[in-house]
Amino acid sequence: MKYITTGLGIALSLVYGQAAWGQASNTGKSGSLVPKLASKSLCVVDDDCLFEHWYVQANLGYASGASSEGDVYSEAQKIGFDVYDIDVDDSRSAFKIGLGTSLSENLSVEFGYTDLGEVSTAFTTTTTEPEKFLDLARAIHPSSVEGFTASLNYQLWRHEDWFVNARAGLYLWESDFDSREVFSNTQLDSLDGEDGTDFYLGLGANYRLSQRFQVNLEWERYFLDSEDVDLLTLGVSYHFD
Repeated sequence: MKYITTGLGIALSLVYGQAAWGQASNTGKSGSLVPKLASKSLCVVDDDCLFEHWYVQANLGYASGASSEGDVYSEAQKIGFDVYDIDVDDSRSAFKIGLGTSLSENLSVEFGYTDLGEVSTAFTTTTTEPEKFLDLARAIHPSSVEGFTASLNYQLWRHEDWFVNARAGLYLWESDFDSREVFSNTQLDSLDGEDGTDFYLGLGANYRLSQRFQVNLEWERYFLDSEDVDLLTLGVSYHFD
């Protein structure tokens, strides 16, 4: 589990999948592999592909949200304090994994887990009520979450070993927060975690390396309650047939 660290500075951290099976190219490949691959990419009717193609996938990349110093300043004013020396670190590494299967020749369903990385924010104030400030300031933090995904992926375009897919799905996320007073490195009482279910969508470009392996570059946007988070990842998938 990841945590958010907050201080007069508040640092926040937390915890937190694309896939596509490749349609085999039947042009330009030589050898006995061609007819085997081609036969697996063709469905006479959609039922011929239902749950026939299974794959696993892992992606590593970069996530960024919309949190800013202005957002922190506004939130602090709402609780009655002016803050300065604001530092928001809202760009971070992230990853996802997934398991998927075909529903038809161009449509698949995928279930996965996405970790949108660690986020932190720090700020300072001048006050005669430090205990009150520390208590209220714990609630000021950017968003980062972890959780499970369920999505539908549709293959929009294919040419030989290249193809493009789009996805849309639901993100069942949760987050936990860890706050501390940074000058004395004092741990503050933790806030209760949050959770929710939000929509996300994505686009991906894929290349088939071999019968079983593909690489992909994918962009996704997660429409969380507090802000939108973009995720750009590079990944590899293994196909069992």
